[in-house]
Amino acid sequence: MSLKINGFLNISFGENKQNVIEKIKEKNGILDSENSNDDSLIFDNLKFAGRDTIFIAFHFVQDKFCRAMVFVKANLESRTVTLYKQIKEEVNEKYYKTVDDFENYEYPYEQNDGHVETAISLGKANFSSYWAFKNDKNKENDYISAKIDENFNIIIIYENGELMTEFENYKKQKNYEDY
Repeated sequence: MSLKINGFLNISFGENKQNVIEKIKEKNGILDSENSNDDSLIFDNLKFAGRDTIFIAFHFVQDKFCRAMVFVKANLESRTVTLYKQIKEEVNEKYYKTVDDFENYEYPYEQNDGHVETAISLGKANFSSYWAFKNDKNKENDYISAKIDENFNIIIIYENGELMTEFENYKKQKNYEDY
């Protein structure tokens, strides 16, 4: 059982964009240049944990890899929660069983009411889990998280805590330039 994450798909956090492109192309990933930009690279044609992905996004702060987001979809909307729970269990087995596991509903929806797909599509159901990993190199934890969005995407996120703090500060600073 490993209680550290140093990156994603054998790509270390902090790698530059060019290295990420080269490593993902070795895995037959196809760069989606139309949807990529200075802060993120989008790749199609990749598998993750034996599953086809819709796409995988790599986010960067000042040319340093800080976050990966994997988008997976069940073959039917009605199987989304089951697939999400399978993925969550796989991460639990590899690292540790998380206590940060949430399934929340907003009125008028509630657990086991038979309307979970409607609640998800309206943003009235929240399925999310988090795993925190102590990072010896800095004081910010690294994270893996999984969630279901209102489009029935299961999103698995790998984040480096220190670089994500830098990323958020950078974005905030850029946004403040508009004021």
